Amino acid sequence: ELEDAACVLIVNSNTTEEHNVAAIPIKKGHKKGNKLIVIDTREVELTRYADIWLRPFPGTENALIGGMLKIILDENLQDADFIATKSENLNALTASLSSYNLDGVAEATGVPADKIIDAVRYFAASDSAAIVYALDNIATEARTPLTESLIDLALITGNVGKPNAGLFPLRPGANSQGALDVGCVPTVDGLSSPASLEAMVAGTVKAAMVIGDSP
Repeated sequence: ELEDAACVLIVNSNTTEEHNVAAIPIKKGHKKGNKLIVIDTREVELTRYADIWLRPFPGTENALIGGMLKIILDENLQDADFIATKSENLNALTASLSSYNLDGVAEATGVPADKIIDAVRYFAASDSAAIVYALDNIATEARTPLTESLIDLALITGNVGKPNAGLFPLRPGANSQGALDVGCVPTVDGLSSPASLEAMVAGTVKAAMVIGDSP
């Protein structure tokens, strides 16, 4: 679906280095004319392909996303139908952004105001927009607030629950991502190893993938 996303926003992710399989459809989509925006303090490979590269001062990424949200509201670029039926607490979000202004965001982040506006208009005007993020060079305590801001960005533009759009979190390294993709998530309720063996004997577990271990 990343290949067919009309706009892909990559946030603090060295995608071609860590997740080259995901980078391929992004590059193919861009070659077809889809927009590519990169937010990263580093010069990663995909910055060479990007239509817009926003390079904020380290630690100001959340302020940049906040500024983008404020522009969307100020310019009435939000997806009003989606917000009305499938999201909540818009008033709280609007209030939290009241102190943001474009000049202040540009000064705080070091990103020129015109580039922020262009990025917002590309993203918000796209029929489908995907956010690919790793946050691998973000301080640990800043990752949750930044993730929440990216979720707000997807919601306010209606880019959740439709094809070629949404949020694509990337873990460090393809193997860690693959482990999550096949269900190795410790916070999800499942069976312990002994219970899994008992379930196999009982026939309630029909198949198992055993990696790097022998029961």
